[in-house]
Amino acid sequence: MRTHDLKQPLNPTEIRETLREWVDIKFSLTENDILINELGFYNKDKNSSVDNSYRADLVLANGRLVGFEIKSEKDSLKRWELQKEAYTNVFDEVWLCTHGKHLEQALASTPKHIGIMLVDNTKSIAIARDAIKNHGLNNVYDLIGLLWREEINELSKMYGIPTKTRATKKEARENLAKEISLKEARQFTLEKLKLRKA
Repeated sequence: MRTHDLKQPLNPTEIRETLREWVDIKFSLTENDILINELGFYNKDKNSSVDNSYRADLVLANGRLVGFEIKSEKDSLKRWELQKEAYTNVFDEVWLCTHGKHLEQALASTPKHIGIMLVDNTKSIAIARDAIKNHGLNNVYDLIGLLWREEINELSKMYGIPTKTRATKKEARENLAKEISLKEARQFTLEKLKLRKA
């Protein structure tokens, strides 16, 4: 096992490895739970015909979706201003894993439902604030942005929702979002994410 030079800041990959170990213990993971590194997702941009794209550093799928964003000592929280809303639109629970250097700013600028944890150069993790489950903050359109196009077609067919052959993925998602519930979208999305890792 490679040791880390304590004089050097942890890089995002090292932080994610430490975070995975913490998640395993914190959430008492079983074989039915999956952890996904760097999962891409999308959010609707009200001012553009093109969705904004994001990437969650770590995602836990275990009957709910938990998203983790990592900010190392060398990072800034500049992008977090947009990311925190995007995460909230998709994930049932959101955590910011950051270096102590950013703590004051993170606490001041991050909504209270988002958990904040600190990781230092010894790979120790401390909870500054627990995450609270989002209540009605997710939306179907952004949630099903986690799905591949063929999975969206499958979901549409499952609920008898017609989809034009030439419809874009965005149009198909908009169509679905009008017809199915958040619960239905979440259950299907969780199943597909688990199948990808099977």
